[in-house]
Amino acid sequence: MNEPVAGKSLEPLCYLRWLRRFSTVATQITACAAAIALGLGCRHTPVRVTALRQVQPCPIVPVATAEPTPHQTNQEPALPPAAAPPQWVSATNVPYDGWIDVRQWARDIGIPIPALAMTGTNCVASLKFPTGTLDIRLGRHQARWQQCELWLAHAPLFIRGQPCVHGQDIQSTLLPLLTDNGELPVTNRVIVLDPGHGGSNPGARNIATGRWEKEYTLDLALRLKPLLEDQGWMVFLTRTNDCDVTLSNRVAIADAIGAGLFLSLHFNDANGRATESGIETYCMTPPGLPSALVRGPPENPSVVLSNNAHDTANLRLAFRLHRALVNRTGAVDRGVRRARFMAVLRNQSRPAILVEAGYLSNLRDARLIASPEHRQALALAIADALSSPPPGL
Repeated sequence: MNEPVAGKSLEPLCYLRWLRRFSTVATQITACAAAIALGLGCRHTPVRVTALRQVQPCPIVPVATAEPTPHQTNQEPALPPAAAPPQWVSATNVPYDGWIDVRQWARDIGIPIPALAMTGTNCVASLKFPTGTLDIRLGRHQARWQQCELWLAHAPLFIRGQPCVHGQDIQSTLLPLLTDNGELPVTNRVIVLDPGHGGSNPGARNIATGRWEKEYTLDLALRLKPLLEDQGWMVFLTRTNDCDVTLSNRVAIADAIGAGLFLSLHFNDANGRATESGIETYCMTPPGLPSALVRGPPENPSVVLSNNAHDTANLRLAFRLHRALVNRTGAVDRGVRRARFMAVLRNQSRPAILVEAGYLSNLRDARLIASPEHRQALALAIADALSSPPPGL
């Protein structure tokens, strides 16, 4: 061991070395803290008109303060149980309004935060629910629920860089489907099948055969009737031959027998646009929402019609029917849509649906509709959808 230099003390030198080491450690701690802060950042979401109910935080597990017993002193401390994953919260009592941040909505209802992805030319937010996946396409009215097309009243948008969906669509379109328990929303198993057109009103003409829509709708109704009767339905038709029946009389028939469901059967025409094809299913537009299709004079969205009392049941039934028809036939999926102009629906005091089961103005659809086997497949699909519960649920 070396002797100290005469007349000099080592204490100031040691103090300086200790001070340098302390300064280095403090600098490293400060740098780590800054990195963590920059990594976390802060999130910005658009202002929503209505505050949403927040998901309840995980409960805090208190730490035991009692002294350990002798036989526990050498054991690892027990860990608190793992927090349960977020659960889907059906926030049907929350008055959603205005534009809602999709990611914040996912947090509020307890589902995974959706990631954005490009599907073709569409930017899509996919929300994973216990009963299926909801794909919201930014800038387009068409959404997909359980692999089936669904029209939204307002096309979702990017607002301040965040994907947003309108509160009216959450309230009137998405929640009724997300909370569907699979039960048929009807008061009784009495159904009126309405073969569209008839008599002097032939409907659209099949470009492949020259035959009229009124023939195909009646044939479809007659095929469907025994299938539903086998399931316990009492079935009535608004017409059983080629005769004229006014729209008001079709509604009156359902009123007279106290029907629990009204189903109008049609085939479509695109007025010369031969490329359009596929199946569309319609129900009444809820008050306050714009329709997917408007005919005649401009509509008044604020009007409340008789059939609006069944908006939720209408949508759930339309979706069941549409999904069954598309899945069984492989037809082009043109979605579940809403409209007000259909008099045969708007004055109904029961759930009422209108099916456009293909385009007579499209050559491929027209040839299929002319096939008895295809019309039987359409009838089987509708019967499957109106079983309780339907196949696949």
